[in-house]
Amino acid sequence: MTRKFHNCNTTLYKDEDLINELLKNPRKTLSELAERLGTYRQKVWREIKKLEEEQVIWGYTVVIDEEKKGWKSFIILMKMEPISEKLVDTLIKRVVSQKAAKLKARVIDSFFMNGVYDWIIIFAADSWATARKYYDTIRKEYKEFLTEKPELIDIMFSITRYGKINPNIEKIRNFIPPEYQNMKNNK
Repeated sequence: MTRKFHNCNTTLYKDEDLINELLKNPRKTLSELAERLGTYRQKVWREIKKLEEEQVIWGYTVVIDEEKKGWKSFIILMKMEPISEKLVDTLIKRVVSQKAAKLKARVIDSFFMNGVYDWIIIFAADSWATARKYYDTIRKEYKEFLTEKPELIDIMFSITRYGKINPNIEKIRNFIPPEYQNMKNNK
């Protein structure tokens, strides 16, 4: 079986060759990494261990095409009260208890942010019903911290995920309305 890795669509770090190689393909063996970096396996292993211990590297993951697994991807956007000890405790407790998994949802990313929204959750679920249940538990659990009703958004198509270009990127064309298909940009 041949391995096929898709293009990496991410800005790489200056003078961080090992991290850049792992971003491109974390499945490379120590020997492959060492050869690519012009060093030896033990040095690569030590550097990776150090990055993991310092939590520069949190872990390794695969990029899943949710649609091919029969799942859908969603985003929840939330506007919150200013962050407090109680909110942080509630958030940590919920994440550590893996409530999403118990509801058959999979959190892909979750960010505390600065801007129009304070918190974003990107997740996948096997159905709209599951997504709605997960969304409702978020609304209920964080009700006292919300300044507005959260928005639940259905992700129609992933262009990049984790810095990897969707290998089926051409399928974005399926969303072009018929009246705009085969038209050239006339500017």
